[in-house]
Amino acid sequence: MKTYLCKCEKCKNTFEYDGSQIIKYQDQGCPQCRTNLRNEDRIKKTNSYSGAVYGNLKIIKFDHFGKNNVPVVECECLKCGNSCYIPLAKIKCGQASQCSDCGKKNLAIGKEIISMAYVDNTNIIQIQGKRSTNKNSTTGVTGVSYYSKLEKYRAYIFFKGKQYHLGTYSNMEDAISARKSAEKEVFGNFLKWYQETYPEQWERIQKTQEKKHSR
Repeated sequence: MKTYLCKCEKCKNTFEYDGSQIIKYQDQGCPQCRTNLRNEDRIKKTNSYSGAVYGNLKIIKFDHFGKNNVPVVECECLKCGNSCYIPLAKIKCGQASQCSDCGKKNLAIGKEIISMAYVDNTNIIQIQGKRSTNKNSTTGVTGVSYYSKLEKYRAYIFFKGKQYHLGTYSNMEDAISARKSAEKEVFGNFLKWYQETYPEQWERIQKTQEKKHSR
């Protein structure tokens, strides 16, 4: 394809275009000027988020193009008041909701909470809240599985690193009831013991969980 040596009337740089490019980009100029126009438009769109609040971040303005030419914005962290610079895409998708310093502090607190909540091979937070169902569950109910050989439902519970058999039942409702009763007795008594034995740790765990669910 034939190309032509051209001079940009905007920036005075010389460059090469083929005939179709000359016609198509005659109002936009050389490749560098076209890039500048695109970036100006991206900066304008990025600045339209100025003043928006995502989590604990308030967007101030566009700052620069970062890795992979991604727009990076200046933000104010509403938790500590510090300024920080974060890719806009990470803020919009929820990947970033606070400055890195606050993130590190929260991570350290989280590790401390998990450490104090783990007693006798038992996680206080897990047994206190709703336990997630294993993806391989045959019933979709935690602690209840279908035993095909007997064509019955088996109820069980994990406590202090061990699994306890709660019986087999002809219908799933009875197996679920057995599991719920065991949770109330086994987990309930253990939580009561932990609360009485470690009142300060219990209070910290409760406050952390309340903050987590209020977000």
